[in-house]
Amino acid sequence: MGNHDDIDELLAKHFAHERLTAAQQARLDQWKAAYPEESQRLQRLIDMPIFSDTSFKVDTEKAWAKIEPQLKEHSLKIGFLGKKAWFYSAAAAIALILVTTLLLLSRETDTQTVRYADITQTENVLLPDGSEVTLYPHATLTFRYADDGTARQVELSGKAFFHVKNRDNAPFKISTAKMTVEVLGTSFLVDAVHDNKAGVFVKSGRVKVSTSYNNVILEANEKVEVTDGQMTLGIIEDPDSFFGRSDSMLVFKSTPITTVVQEVEKQTGVKIELGKGLENNTVTTKINMSEKESIAAELAFVCGCQCDTLEKERYYKLYYE
Repeated sequence: MGNHDDIDELLAKHFAHERLTAAQQARLDQWKAAYPEESQRLQRLIDMPIFSDTSFKVDTEKAWAKIEPQLKEHSLKIGFLGKKAWFYSAAAAIALILVTTLLLLSRETDTQTVRYADITQTENVLLPDGSEVTLYPHATLTFRYADDGTARQVELSGKAFFHVKNRDNAPFKISTAKMTVEVLGTSFLVDAVHDNKAGVFVKSGRVKVSTSYNNVILEANEKVEVTDGQMTLGIIEDPDSFFGRSDSMLVFKSTPITTVVQEVEKQTGVKIELGKGLENNTVTTKINMSEKESIAAELAFVCGCQCDTLEKERYYKLYYE
């Protein structure tokens, strides 16, 4: 998806209302579709009255040190363009300071330690890295990044279902009293409720489970139970019943986009209008029906086209320029 410096500058221009080329707009739209949560969080931060809020403290020296060389180079290039060009460039520069600082803050926030405890009922939580966890009653979970900022580490007591966000070069490891689970895939259940017995049950992907005596790699619909340090492998006979069938996802594989938008409208009520030339596309993707605001953006990213919001969470248009 390109480097962050590239995106920082495009975001700065966007928030400064500076005109983007078609290629730049497509690049920005792709980034928004790929990282909707970060995009939405940044928009909310931009909308905050931060200059009147004394509780919001920005390390401006740190932000300026990062971007000052870029701004000096940029000012030399536009010096001969006159006052109007200077005004827009200055607006972009200010926005770039703000955007870069906010992105630095949001990325630093991602490295914080978070802890969930005193869970009295089943609760869904979103970890700082974007992974989703269902915590069952009486579970306690602590999430942190390793000192080098890469490996993701979780300490768990109790029972939790994980849907791990894939991040290259950032392994996801879970430690319980009896075993360690290293994520090699996506979704699985860890049951560490009892002191002398624990289990891992894989719904999709692959995970590595280790004890003091042994280790094993599990794939979809496989399980391992650990009792007094001894591993017992097995098959999950009825996965739908065991995990509970999820009706919140729509999965498409090489499906005509006309069929996709019909199914999306039928299941979610979100109408997506297709512009000329899009009807021949086929789509392979997974859509979360609960995230109505990002469905059209996901399809636009897959098809490499533009997306207009005609009515939020209700009506969108996809089209080529």
